[in-house]
Amino acid sequence: MHEFIEFRHREAAFIVATERFDIVKAAVKGIRRELAAYIDAFPDFLRAMAPLEELPGEPPEAVRRMHKASLLVGVGPMAAVAGTVAQMAAEAARTEGCRDTIINNGGDIFLHVREEAYIGLYGGESALSGRVAFKISPEETPLALCSSSSKMGHSLSLGNCSLATVSAGDASLADAAATLAGNLSRDPASAREAAERIAGLPGVRGVLILIDDSVAMAGELPELVPCDDSRIRARVLRHPLSHSSRDGC
Repeated sequence: MHEFIEFRHREAAFIVATERFDIVKAAVKGIRRELAAYIDAFPDFLRAMAPLEELPGEPPEAVRRMHKASLLVGVGPMAAVAGTVAQMAAEAARTEGCRDTIINNGGDIFLHVREEAYIGLYGGESALSGRVAFKISPEETPLALCSSSSKMGHSLSLGNCSLATVSAGDASLADAAATLAGNLSRDPASAREAAERIAGLPGVRGVLILIDDSVAMAGELPELVPCDDSRIRARVLRHPLSHSSRDGC
């Protein structure tokens, strides 16, 4: 069973399962430091609500990944920030020999595992909230599951959905695509249209949108399993923070 550690860095809250927590924590700090320096030099990167045609200066790796995802999806580059940080931190641990890492950056998750993992769905007042989870097999990873919501969290969303979750092999893409899915979903009909549109993006595996009492799905998603079995419920990764924490990253 995965053992999770919590920590916070600036405004971000992380839940991490890894053999190399020291590497993950250092990577998060380094990635965010480089990103902050770039934004200080080029503040339009932070404010952009649409893709930038080109990147000024010498952008760090995180900025390049966010820019690539924004161009593909059609949203501002900051829509991809949490997923990008999660994946790059997991990659840093893997480079140091860690073969089992899950990083949840405020609901944007990247995982590369050697045993099954369960990722819970939490969509406010939705009937499915807290009742089902994605069952992730090692063969499905590396995998990103990134989410956006109009009713939870601090991220800007222009839609009206409880939860929009996108799966992809690339977390920058999944994060940006989840933002677009949330923006496009105002009612069940538009959510169905949004799901089909997002699933058609190159690199996206699948999408799930919870809105009112309806569920819109498209593409290929991990298996959904009920959480009524206590053995499964004990293994579900949750957010917000609910395990013993280490603060002050």
